[in-house]
Amino acid sequence: MSWSGKPSRQCALLLRDKLPHFNHLIEPFVSSADIPKGDRNIDRIAQELAGSQFGIVCVTPANLRAPWINFESGALSREVGKDKLAPFLLLGTTPNDLYGTPLQTFQATQADLKEDVLDMIRSINTQCETPAPEPHLADRFDKYWPELEAGLAKITLGARETEESKSPPQPSAEEMQDQILSLLRQQVDRIGDLERAVAALHREQPGDPRKGQVLFDGMFADLEPAGAGTPSLDEPEEAPVSTGGTHAPETSRDEG
Repeated sequence: MSWSGKPSRQCALLLRDKLPHFNHLIEPFVSSADIPKGDRNIDRIAQELAGSQFGIVCVTPANLRAPWINFESGALSREVGKDKLAPFLLLGTTPNDLYGTPLQTFQATQADLKEDVLDMIRSINTQCETPAPEPHLADRFDKYWPELEAGLAKITLGARETEESKSPPQPSAEEMQDQILSLLRQQVDRIGDLERAVAALHREQPGDPRKGQVLFDGMFADLEPAGAGTPSLDEPEEAPVSTGGTHAPETSRDEG
């Protein structure tokens, strides 16, 4: 049995435990459990592949294109043939998801469909030297399917909990509504404070033409002051004095 990733490995171990109940001649091989410490993994896996009559690939959405899954699937298909390799689809994976992968040419088994799983077990049974009779196989399946189904459901639940723990918690609709209302209240308070400040400023300086400058001094502080010829708001511009048609010269405010 080929696997990649934690849920896939858990499924392979579950099948390794349950499949011999249907025919005692079924001898599943899972590399993580059946290779003794100290053995060369690749050599032992190659040996097991060469002696296999049926292959199961435990497929999840996360390992569809995993290099190891593709390598073992190719090796298995060469040894057992296309009609003796079953992609075992977990965690909502469907046959359509296999398109574009090396597994697309194989007849898949959906782990959550009872009849699909029974058909896969029938196919494995036919590869045994002494196949179990159909009535016996059906009785054994009825007995052990609840355990197999519960084990698969546990794997699915664990995978979902792991995925959820990696994602930040999403606020509920009620929490989002509270956050929006809080932000709106803050904005209303700030606008109210600004309106009160402007109103107070107008009360302190009624009719003063410079009140507009007060609000904009900060914005235009970097501008150069007006030239000497520019009229000032502090004093009105002096008009020339006329005496009998003769204009008197202007007197600078800086003199005498």
